[in-house]
Amino acid sequence: MDKIDIAAPAGERRERFFARAVGTKFAAKAGEAITEIELYDEIGYWGVTAKGFRARLKETTGDIVLKINSPGGDVFDGIAIYNDLLAYDGKVRVEVTGMAASIASIIAMAGDEVILAENAFLMIHNAWTIAVGNRHDFGDTAAVLAKIDDALARTYAARTKSGIREIKRMMDDETWMTAKEAVESGFATSVAAHVVTPSAMFDLSVYAHAPKALCWDEETADEYDTEEDIEKVLMRDAGRTRTQARSLIKDIRAGTTTSKPEVKPGADDVDLTALAAALSRARAAIHSQS
Repeated sequence: MDKIDIAAPAGERRERFFARAVGTKFAAKAGEAITEIELYDEIGYWGVTAKGFRARLKETTGDIVLKINSPGGDVFDGIAIYNDLLAYDGKVRVEVTGMAASIASIIAMAGDEVILAENAFLMIHNAWTIAVGNRHDFGDTAAVLAKIDDALARTYAARTKSGIREIKRMMDDETWMTAKEAVESGFATSVAAHVVTPSAMFDLSVYAHAPKALCWDEETADEYDTEEDIEKVLMRDAGRTRTQARSLIKDIRAGTTTSKPEVKPGADDVDLTALAAALSRARAAIHSQS
């Protein structure tokens, strides 16, 4: 497998594609010879960044079991994670417990072994972005996307030994593969002998062909809230930074904050409705975990 050599355009703006997510988690558990990393989140600013993943790798010794349940996210963070895994000295075993979609499927390709749970999925498609500008700007953006798609396709092709044209056709079609299909196509090495209940759920409405088994379930979504989810609610809905969100969570746990935020000087133009709602939900979720 080769390192993917492509850089983000200067000034690239990172956008969130997945409006809702619950049960997210990014954790590492070190054993005597193996470190187990759970990547149950989207890739990029709203989830697991390349910087955060690299920090975990630096603390890791021995072989790695990387468990993935991710809808994808930021392509450049994903490429960096993939390259860091390739450069890792130990053996990397990837286990897809729910899905490895979009750029998360590229991360999965870094495994010496790629094992899918019997009910898991792997998805490949063309890169997306958001652009603003004139026709020349859009032309430049399309050219960058073409380069990204080519780099990703070559990575899949090298892993699967499939022809580059066939891989690009699959990417054009947004192809979702079952565990059996992923093995048959060469994207995975084997199917796990047991069924896994995914520990995270994502709103996949941005995708055209997401399997029903992975689609958002309003009735069960509230059962999965984790501290990472609460942090995202405060960042997304209340416009807080990650540091501010963590500070608010700490205050909520200590019982030193209310659902009615304090209005500070110079904040007259800030709509506090979203912040109050986010705090209310965060408090309820935290208390349910206590």
